Amino acid sequence: MKAIILAAGVGKRIRSVTDDPKCLLNINEKTLIQRYLETFEDLNIRDVRVVIGYKKERIKELVRKISFSGEIEFVENKGYEKGSILSLWQGIKDIMDDIILMDADVYFEREVLRRLIESPFKNCLIIDTTSESRGEEVMAGVRDDKIMALERGLKADFDLIGEWVGFVKISKSGVEILKEIVKEVIEKTNYRDYEEILPQLFERVEFNYELVDGLKWVEIDFKEDVERAIEMNK
Repeated sequence: MKAIILAAGVGKRIRSVTDDPKCLLNINEKTLIQRYLETFEDLNIRDVRVVIGYKKERIKELVRKISFSGEIEFVENKGYEKGSILSLWQGIKDIMDDIILMDADVYFEREVLRRLIESPFKNCLIIDTTSESRGEEVMAGVRDDKIMALERGLKADFDLIGEWVGFVKISKSGVEILKEIVKEVIEKTNYRDYEEILPQLFERVEFNYELVDGLKWVEIDFKEDVERAIEMNK
């Protein structure tokens, strides 16, 4: 299984905290990307691809200082300011494996990723039903134990609604279908955030879910999120 980390974005909303990419945010003396790699080490993930763009050399420099026994590959999204779908394309366009696709701006405890990796489902999202939807959060809608929708501020008649952590496991066959979808969108120069096109994948591939209710995690978009992550890490 290959881990793909999308770390190319600018992260404009976190500028009051840092000018670095969000994956380099320091939470109690350890960057987010270091936490990712240490968790991979613990969970026996040895094949990692990092999609970079904004301050790419800074990311390379710091990642190369991290002790990791596996292989780390960097690929560049030169159009990183146009939309994260371009980062997704650079991350998957030549992949022929099962993958774990991950946003680079999440603080999480080991158990969060373990539940995704060790899930019996080949195609799977991890969601937190205890999260409150205030409009910014990307929420997943579940019906008949399958992921049916994914959008910000989701409100509809679902069996279950939970916030998506930003990590997803996709089978080799699912990746091939995702490539088709992403390529078609990009060819229309319809650049957008990649999570907006995932519902098209759910229409063609059955996706299940695992719950991470009660576990420590936070997607970092604002200064307040950094403070929450620091508090969680105490």
